[in-house]
Amino acid sequence: MDRAELQRRIDAGNFAENNGCVLRTINILVGKDIKISSLQYALPSIDAAELSESLFYLQDSGYIKSRNIYSKAAADIADCEYGDTEVRLTAKGMQLLKGFESNPAVKV
Repeated sequence: MDRAELQRRIDAGNFAENNGCVLRTINILVGKDIKISSLQYALPSIDAAELSESLFYLQDSGYIKSRNIYSKAAADIADCEYGDTEVRLTAKGMQLLKGFESNPAVKV
């Protein structure tokens, strides 16, 4: 195994760990929507770029949904301001956390 392959495996592992950490953090506040900017404070070990990558993946996979805090309109994480956007788990996200579903890119 060469250096590039080792780095790829490390990056994949970090991605899966980050995705699981984001989902678990949102789940702690189940029943409430959480501002994305609050996630940044709650998860200081995940840098902004990694958090964005995880949020994009989790939204596109159907595990979370996002909306504008003020208008309550659905929002796309790729286009929103984190201070104005809140997220919550979907039913599919809850199933993943409870073990009814699995995803190799999300370590729960």
